Amino acid sequence: MNTTTQKTFVSDLVEEMGSLPSVAAQIVSLTSAPDCDLGQLTRVIISDNVMSMRFLALANSAAISRGVEVRNLRAALVRLGLRRVRNVALCMGMHDMVPASNDPGRLDMAEFWKFNLATASCAQGLAWLRGTASDDDAWLVGILHSIGIASLDQKATPAFQTALDTAQTRGITLVEAEMLKLDFHHGELAGRLLNHWNLPDVFCDTVEYAGEKFEPHEVPQEATTLIAILNDAIALVRAIGFGTNGDGTPPLSMDAVIEQLEIEEPALMALAAKVDREVSAMATLVGIDLPEILFLEMLQESKKQVLQLGMEGLSDSLVRENLEEEMSMAREIQQRLLPAETPEISGFDVWGANHPSLHCSGDYFDYLKVKGGATAIVIADVSGKGMPASLLASNLQASLRALAMVFNDPGQLLGAVNNALHESTDPEKFATLFLAVLNPDGRGLSYASAGHNPPLLLRANDQSEWLKPAGTPLGMFPDMVYPVMDVVLGANDLIVSYTDGITEAVDRHDVEFEEKGLERVVRENKNEPGNIIIKQVIAEVLIHVSSNSTNGLDSLVENWNEPEEQNAGDDLTMVVLRSCQ
Repeated sequence: MNTTTQKTFVSDLVEEMGSLPSVAAQIVSLTSAPDCDLGQLTRVIISDNVMSMRFLALANSAAISRGVEVRNLRAALVRLGLRRVRNVALCMGMHDMVPASNDPGRLDMAEFWKFNLATASCAQGLAWLRGTASDDDAWLVGILHSIGIASLDQKATPAFQTALDTAQTRGITLVEAEMLKLDFHHGELAGRLLNHWNLPDVFCDTVEYAGEKFEPHEVPQEATTLIAILNDAIALVRAIGFGTNGDGTPPLSMDAVIEQLEIEEPALMALAAKVDREVSAMATLVGIDLPEILFLEMLQESKKQVLQLGMEGLSDSLVRENLEEEMSMAREIQQRLLPAETPEISGFDVWGANHPSLHCSGDYFDYLKVKGGATAIVIADVSGKGMPASLLASNLQASLRALAMVFNDPGQLLGAVNNALHESTDPEKFATLFLAVLNPDGRGLSYASAGHNPPLLLRANDQSEWLKPAGTPLGMFPDMVYPVMDVVLGANDLIVSYTDGITEAVDRHDVEFEEKGLERVVRENKNEPGNIIIKQVIAEVLIHVSSNSTNGLDSLVENWNEPEEQNAGDDLTMVVLRSCQ
């Protein structure tokens, strides 16, 4: 195919695909202007009732609203911001042009949209993690990256099929096969189409060159950065097997993708949870009907195996294996959140430990450096159990560590973490937390509590008190205030913080261990090192929940960290602090 024919063919395809639907096109044009007229933008969107309702719904969603409802479109647009408005309008318009149906080409458009929404969410998360590009821009190129494939599939089906077959039979990329058979590739078509939609050059360049090998000087740096993020997101979604973008590229192994992304497992799991949550939410918002086929297909396949193998109970066995695998993964995430070693703190001795239950929950403790260099101790308990709790704990840890570099006031730090958690989680997900910033001279601390169990303060003179919680659990409501309390400490004063697995552990008569049980054991061992105090408390809790007599206490103290042998039904986590100035 000569160059003139190629240009004519591409131009014809662009014209056949056409412009974005009128309202979407006007929104993109207005939001791309540096001096966007918000009044005009509002009037354009109001002309489309469906689009107006979707923007209002998005602005009032749990992830964005912070519990404050807006009832007019202009306020909703201000809350969302121009980039997010542009992105949603483009997504709606693009879906109108290539809807989630199986007509007319060979590309399953439901799977296509599933892949693109996942890629967009993943690219946004990677951009946020790396801090190298706008996360909104990364989301947009994830949505747009394969519009050229959809265009060829729907408007030039035989030509696209020939290129796809060539790629598969020769073992080359689709881009290479398209250049052989068509003398252009889907990225070039996509770039021309986005230019026809009056999108900024950075998006045109990103979708055009993402599948090519190019020299650094050929592509602007901003587009090069987005291309790297986009290609990593595509690789991850493809490895998971979440839909298809239709290019026929075989997936890399998950190990290879993880190595390529250079991302820690907790962050990867949090990213996967974000994708899983947002694909469904965005599909509903934009009006894309995505069938829930992943679980259904796996279930149907399991049933087929049962019938073919004639093995009764295989289905139940698979369910148990999946559950055990999830619990093991959740416990591994949780354990990785715990500090690998105890820091040296001037004026204090500190010990912390976690005894995991068989069903993993979200207990977490940590030692942080806050702004100015002081050390803070943290103990927290997130709602729920299993993988969701572990992922929420991972999110909490990341927020704490990042914001600790900005704040040294425990109340301000908890306020900032609360807003971050509220913005990124559902309202029913929350965490209780106790945070104490230690005075460098060892003579006291300042603390704030987000509804956490009150730590025990046991003075060297045997007087005791409980450091009562004064704040709301994190993540429930935005803009909460966390009062700060000061505690003066003398030599050998103890502060024992813990999670509710300790005090709420019940025996066979439903009697709780309670705060008085904790205080009794701490008093009996107050002169011991903190690690011994922790072991004795946990051993006593395990005795309490079991039918054993206290004759087994010595054995439990030696083997307290083996949950398979001794389980209280919930995680048991403690941090013990002793002033030694």
